[in-house]
Amino acid sequence: MDDDGATTSSHRLCFQCGGLGHKTCYCTSSERNNNDEGKESYKRYKDNRKKNHTHFDKVVNWMADSNPQEDHSEHTAIDPLVWLNSQAPTSIDGSCVTQRCLDMHRSKYNDLDKAQRTVFGGTIAQLKARLSDRLNVSPEDEGASQWHKQLTRAVELGQPAEFSANNEDEQCIKVYAVEKLQPRCRQLHHLIFHDNSFCAKIRSKLLPSATNSLTTHCMSLGGGPGFDHVSFCIATKFLHHIQPKRSDLLPNRIKTQVYDLYNDDWEPVMETLGHCFDDQEHLTMHHVDLRLDLADEAHEQLRSSLQTVDIIIAQFVLHENSSFIAQDVEIDGVPQKQIVGVMRDILTMAPAGTIMIITDSANTLFPYLKDAANKNGWTYLCAEEQLREEGKRRAYLGPKSFLILEREVYK
Repeated sequence: MDDDGATTSSHRLCFQCGGLGHKTCYCTSSERNNNDEGKESYKRYKDNRKKNHTHFDKVVNWMADSNPQEDHSEHTAIDPLVWLNSQAPTSIDGSCVTQRCLDMHRSKYNDLDKAQRTVFGGTIAQLKARLSDRLNVSPEDEGASQWHKQLTRAVELGQPAEFSANNEDEQCIKVYAVEKLQPRCRQLHHLIFHDNSFCAKIRSKLLPSATNSLTTHCMSLGGGPGFDHVSFCIATKFLHHIQPKRSDLLPNRIKTQVYDLYNDDWEPVMETLGHCFDDQEHLTMHHVDLRLDLADEAHEQLRSSLQTVDIIIAQFVLHENSSFIAQDVEIDGVPQKQIVGVMRDILTMAPAGTIMIITDSANTLFPYLKDAANKNGWTYLCAEEQLREEGKRRAYLGPKSFLILEREVYK
């Protein structure tokens, strides 16, 4: 048997002719296409790998076999990416690290990446099916959706799209929830598992605990029916299930408050999503208007929640409000664009240690956001900060554009 449990080439049947003892690339069969024996051989090989050696199982096995607790207390949860980085093959006595060692280490990253993507894909597919059924949204409804044009126009104008009951299409908000469930959740979920220091800090807030069940407080701006909550919950569950001592660890609880301009219209859809996801208790809906200041009387709940928030998420909402968020302000007689309103106040008032995640279809606001962040004790990572260091990237783009910020000091 080889490392992943598959049979070696001397015992594996050829995928071309079905013969024993040679690889397909060395097959001398005169048949141009695979014969029935070859097809059956390939099918058995794939079924065996899929059945007995999934990437998730591999991650669980190498996490346990490699005993990551050696450098940690017995009941401490392990971030798999942080641990893999600490175990990178290095030369101790001046001897060269073999290519095999490097390949085996790299394969663990591959296992982890495919495992988290597979778990996400399976979970979200089942969730979408349940949501479609409960909202009575068919594939034909999704195909006939006209939201793409409206959303593109909203970004161009910098003004929010109409998601209220005043919209001519009564079914539009339900269709949007079903259609965007997978892509919106995927972008945030996969970004969480990027291999960089900022995403490691995000994962540290999602890891399980041995002493007591922790709660991570998330604030989702313009989060519609609760896409961000679903992403965090799937990631949190995955991080718990791969732990070597998972039976001794309590999973992290994600409590998400969704803030949206059309909160009254989104709330019934959010409740349906929460029911489908079996997590109605920790997902709530509230009002926000990004065009106003945080001090506005409509933002009393937002001001209160900001005091204890751990993670703030703004997915595909800021550029739809860009004409209000970034405005010309005269400084020393020269007009300059600056962040104003709720976003300015959040950057000013968020507690130290807060993580902010922004994804969008454009990045024209990012320079102004980074400038405001710099003035208020935030550090950040986005496209411009992904410069190569010694031939390696610090991070890879998940969504088309993203910006991750951490408030290090409260100014």
